[in-house]
Amino acid sequence: MKADKFLAWIVAALIVSGMCLAIGVSPVRKVVDFEPNKEYELELKISNDGQKDIKALVYSHGELTEYIGIVDSLVSIGKDEETKARFRLGLPASLDKPGIHKAEMVVMEYPSSYGTEKETVVLATASVVSELWVRVPYPGKYAEARLYIDAKNTGEDVNFAVALMNFGKEDIQKAKAVIRILGATYEEIGVIETNEAGIKTGGQEKLTASWPADVNPGKYHVIAEITYDGKKLILEDNFEVGNLLIDIKKISVKDFSLGDVAVFDILLESKWNEQINNVYGEMTVMDRQGTEYTKFKTASIDMPAMGEGTLKAYWDTENAKVGQYSLRLLIHYAEKVTEKLIEAEVNIDSIRTELGATAQVVAQEGMGRDTLLTILVIILIIINAAWFAYFIKSRKK
Repeated sequence: MKADKFLAWIVAALIVSGMCLAIGVSPVRKVVDFEPNKEYELELKISNDGQKDIKALVYSHGELTEYIGIVDSLVSIGKDEETKARFRLGLPASLDKPGIHKAEMVVMEYPSSYGTEKETVVLATASVVSELWVRVPYPGKYAEARLYIDAKNTGEDVNFAVALMNFGKEDIQKAKAVIRILGATYEEIGVIETNEAGIKTGGQEKLTASWPADVNPGKYHVIAEITYDGKKLILEDNFEVGNLLIDIKKISVKDFSLGDVAVFDILLESKWNEQINNVYGEMTVMDRQGTEYTKFKTASIDMPAMGEGTLKAYWDTENAKVGQYSLRLLIHYAEKVTEKLIEAEVNIDSIRTELGATAQVVAQEGMGRDTLLTILVIILIIINAAWFAYFIKSRKK
């Protein structure tokens, strides 16, 4: 009998996982800097894209749970509507380890038949997660880095950019990078140095350099050695020269007001002599420390041969603040990806963008992110179903 009930829960979970999730939450991730004994008043925005009114249960999970108090633990949301759920974060006098401390704010569709004989069926409910991060600074000097590569055609300059974030308690006086370019057999074919920069604690700087790609088309390897005040970081990556099919020419926002939906016009140029179908974009919004806030996709278009096309991306800036952001833009087409990191300055009535020396890579795609996300959602729903079943069973004892 127990086996039959367990099987019913699993089947119900799989049925639900085949449906589109009706419930959504934002922000995807919230990052706060640690300050002793500081209290934060925070909120989640919960949306219901389904065909019926629902209730949502809000709870926390993870190492920071003991410092979190849920104000709105059960909220009602009409169909095609959204609401807010408040919670508090009360930080202690200290946290033992430097770095990132995490909690998950889980929003679960509340079973409509809870407490009835239908419990077994309604256990498989949808849930979504918003991450809460508390960043504790490292003692002394400590930096983390990301490498971006603007790969071009043969005969053009390849631009390298190292985004260096200072997560230590002390300022960094001098940072620079030496970049080595290796060939297909890992022979060294070029060495370049970036500019030097100092970085305030909690800040970020970019170290940039260019390399003339007077080489044959193909795949190359890069090793970036970053030094800062006697410390060292090593980053490695691959890039390709040649065969660049679609280029990102311009990105702009018109008629913007902070708190509204920003409409990005993304101008693309095809360098291929045939039409390219089903071209779409994926944009990730990050702060200056590389923390991801939200991610969204564009609709797809067909690009004419050797022509131009425009994608439109939409960012809801209700929870955004005035300041500097980094936009990671991926353009998907013909099993390839063009990537570019865009610097954005968000003001009250405008968004200014700059296409700098950032990543623009054309490469074969592996498993699609949507496919991977679907698999993870299925696993998460099954886990939630099992957890909720255990919870109900425990309550009945």
